[in-house]
Amino acid sequence: MMAGAESGGSNGWIRRRSMRGMSEINITAFVDVLLVLLIIFMMTSQYLRAGFEVTLPKADTPGLHEQAKEAIVVTLGEDKRLAVGDQVVQGLEGLRPALKAQLGGSTRPVYLKADRKVPYGTIVSLMSEIRQAGVQDIGLMTESGREEWFGQ
Repeated sequence: MMAGAESGGSNGWIRRRSMRGMSEINITAFVDVLLVLLIIFMMTSQYLRAGFEVTLPKADTPGLHEQAKEAIVVTLGEDKRLAVGDQVVQGLEGLRPALKAQLGGSTRPVYLKADRKVPYGTIVSLMSEIRQAGVQDIGLMTESGREEWFGQ
């Protein structure tokens, strides 16, 4: 019986030792997963910024940096994509409801950020639609510099 007790004791000791080893947490895999998720988040957040990229016309005018913080930006791309702030809208039909939702009854200014290759008539139609949504203060966004159209 003593031999059985010794072997049982040693098995019990092995079990306890292995249980102690299991109580340690290996966080290497956890950190790896978190880093991958962080990278994915950083990559996708670049696409979620306000609207999308457009090539703005150039103008020698002072910037509107202080006023732009409180304004709503309407973006129109060369490929006819339209966005109100961060929200992409479908055509002119979706513009008014999206603008009214973002305005919420306030009198915030709206800045139009249109690609330099968008036809002038389209910009005028878009500005008219923005006015019909109840906006009184509309501005056009440009890049600093001088447009070389006359020099061509």
